[in-house]
Amino acid sequence: MDKPALLLLLCCLEEVMKRNGDVVIAAVQPEARASLKLSGIERLFRIFDTAADAVNSFQRPTGAAAWSDWSHSQPAESAA
Repeated sequence: MDKPALLLLLCCLEEVMKRNGDVVIAAVQPEARASLKLSGIERLFRIFDTAADAVNSFQRPTGAAAWSDWSHSQPAESAA
């Protein structure tokens, strides 16, 4: 990856973070991964071996943990 490509990744990350989002990278070629590591940018991203792994990283947990997260995010009912 050349410098403009690395800068593009950083700009994308900056814009997504402004919107409270997340950027993950998947299926990176070894040469590109080396560029990310050499530049220090690798530590800013979660990098996955496959696109499926990256997509699955965004899945919500199921079961009791998911219920607990959901119930705490709901507004309390007001007493009338």
